[in-house]
Amino acid sequence: MKALFSAIALAAATTVAGAQDISYGLHLSHDSDGLNQQRATVRGAIGSGAGLKVGALRYSAADGWSANGQLLAATYRQATTGTRIDANAGVASIGRHDHAVASIDWLRQLGGGGSVGVSAERDVVDSRLGLDAGLTFNSVAAVADHAFTDRFNVGLAGGWMWFTDDNRRPFLRTRWNVSLAERIGLNAYLKTRSLRNSMPYRPEYFSPERLDESSLGLSTRFVAAGRVVMHAAMDAGEQQTESGRESIWSLSLGVSSARNAPLRWSLIFQAANAASLFSGNGTYRYSSLAGQLSVPL
Repeated sequence: MKALFSAIALAAATTVAGAQDISYGLHLSHDSDGLNQQRATVRGAIGSGAGLKVGALRYSAADGWSANGQLLAATYRQATTGTRIDANAGVASIGRHDHAVASIDWLRQLGGGGSVGVSAERDVVDSRLGLDAGLTFNSVAAVADHAFTDRFNVGLAGGWMWFTDDNRRPFLRTRWNVSLAERIGLNAYLKTRSLRNSMPYRPEYFSPERLDESSLGLSTRFVAAGRVVMHAAMDAGEQQTESGRESIWSLSLGVSSARNAPLRWSLIFQAANAASLFSGNGTYRYSSLAGQLSVPL
């Protein structure tokens, strides 16, 4: 493995030397289980959509537990009229385990403002017990969005997840969106999530026998001072499992450069709680901060 990541350093240097642009990413997160995650990545775009991404990963907890890792992946991005592809495939070494990781998102725009696509992913189960056990999952989903009117659209994603502990999880997510004020990008939305686990109550990750969620929220997205994009969303609702009902809420705040800016950047804060919107108490809390900077060469 040392030889592999010596090759990573050489590949990264070669990619940067011949890259058309370089993207730097940083992701920090913390949850109420005490798990902290830090992930730093560098991606060099070589041309014709191809690129190479390398990363450093660290997971830690307050009691001294930690797991360090590295990532090497080939990437491919394409955005043509009506079609978008974003894919990567590589290897992640975390603690004592080496994992093949990959993802692909393919989206095709249709007439009338609709779209269809496919999303597939293989990744690690990033909980403390999951990392120690070397668990991974595979998922595949069909995605679609349809604009019924100029102000109302519905999106959905449905598919399956397969975990390496033999758990199977069918899932369905929907989002019903109504435009309230186009000038400031104000929308009202309803989002839902439903899933089932064939082998529930796994200790490595949250896995009730069944879960159904629904939340109502507001979102906005607008350009400030002609050059900075501001976006925010907040929703609250209810989560139901075979054990009972619980209030949930989530929040997202972001700022980014304009899409056509030569130097592109973004910063996004997200939080989610299994608790009442006006209460600090609850069974689970999660927060994250993610930043990205893309520099043309």
